[in-house]
Amino acid sequence: MDIRPAKLTDRERIEAIARDSFQSSYSLSPQEIEAILETEFGEATLAERLKDPDTIVLVADRTDGETAEVEGFIDVAIGTEATIRWLHVDPEARGENIATRLVDRVQADATMPVAARILKAAVEGGTFLEDFGLTEDGTDRKMIGGSEFTVTVFTEGERTDTHTPNEPEVHIPESISVNGEDRAVDREEPIPGREAPFFPIYSDDEKNDPYGYVCSQCGNTNVSTDSLDRLECGDCGNVHLADEWDGAYL
Repeated sequence: MDIRPAKLTDRERIEAIARDSFQSSYSLSPQEIEAILETEFGEATLAERLKDPDTIVLVADRTDGETAEVEGFIDVAIGTEATIRWLHVDPEARGENIATRLVDRVQADATMPVAARILKAAVEGGTFLEDFGLTEDGTDRKMIGGSEFTVTVFTEGERTDTHTPNEPEVHIPESISVNGEDRAVDREEPIPGREAPFFPIYSDDEKNDPYGYVCSQCGNTNVSTDSLDRLECGDCGNVHLADEWDGAYL
């Protein structure tokens, strides 16, 4: 399962997932569902959100051979909090920890407290969010497509250790063997991680030819990158706090 930024070409699949999710897990009338879909998941609306620097929309891709299919998505508004607006998973793909991975990604990347505003009509949303340390903090009203809906507000509370520099858990040498070849490690340029920093690896001793990264949480080089310049260790799960989620959005 790959978590990546949404693209406009994902819109139809995002809308279909939202529709199926609303129909199976929300106490909403067919008219209310259609109003929400038209207002929140139309092409113009999604295009605007994807361009908005204060909005993050992520999708979860399942790859089957050479074909990738979106199985879930999360829509987050960035402000003094990273507020989850929508979180939906294809009902047929539930039970595979897709929603968990999406919320984990938000909590890993956000440098501000995480919150959520979930339609009260959601049958199980609150219980799920509580597993991530979010607690119910009252209700509010939201206008969607000319209709007013009650939303349940969840808050995480203040993060006190977000900007605390972390230290390597394992010793990082000046060079490391990758696929049987020694690669130079730049120990002077650590990249912050959720658990421990990452260090760049180079193909040459002069450190002009980037090769990859080593995770100092576990010492392994199985580190992947995505279009947000986010790093993730495939062995221990340590992640780099992507620049798009830093304090510049506060």
